[in-house]
Amino acid sequence: MGLGLAIVACLVTFIVVGIMVVQARFAARAWRRTIAAGDTQALHSLLDQTLEGWRNGRPPRRTPPADWRALHTASVVAADRERIRVSLLAEPDVRVIDGQRVEAAGAQEVARRAAVRMVERLMYEMPHVSFVHAQVDVLTEFRSPGGDVASVCLLSTQVTREQAADADWEGNDHVAMLAEWQTVEDAPGRPVDPDADAVIAPPVMDPADAVRAAEAALRAQREKDGDA
Repeated sequence: MGLGLAIVACLVTFIVVGIMVVQARFAARAWRRTIAAGDTQALHSLLDQTLEGWRNGRPPRRTPPADWRALHTASVVAADRERIRVSLLAEPDVRVIDGQRVEAAGAQEVARRAAVRMVERLMYEMPHVSFVHAQVDVLTEFRSPGGDVASVCLLSTQVTREQAADADWEGNDHVAMLAEWQTVEDAPGRPVDPDADAVIAPPVMDPADAVRAAEAALRAQREKDGDA
């Protein structure tokens, strides 16, 4: 009797799991077909879901908190089935060591690390779509002498899928990786214009709106961290 119930339970479990797998495959196929047909609304819905899932996930081990916060501010500037452009906001990596606030890395270094990690996500962790080109713009905000909060672009990098395939994702030399891509970094007398020769122009949302959205996401994350 007991053996019979066990066999029945195993069969039921097998059937349920099989149904779930088939449904997941059909859903994935439907996503791919819809996006391949040029449905931008479906694409942006997928992107929104994916970014929200990344925000709710746990950070990988040894990920600096500043890098994780920068990734949380990811905002899609523009995208189609072959190209995607995302903006981030980075801030210095400040930690408390022995009761003292210490800047472990400046905003520029955080921007480099976050840009590389975001490119990896866009190329290899985005479900149902394979982008041929990706652009990541990383900005930071500062308070002007007048007290207003302003933003400046720290770097903008453009990557093809072929370049991403050759990247050393296991290494830690983010400067070398960015140098292999089409990257421009902020320097005295040479500000970065992420719209110059961009891989894709925003169809509806102005880049300034994307920056403001990223800023709002960063502030929300700060408030969340404060509550925690």
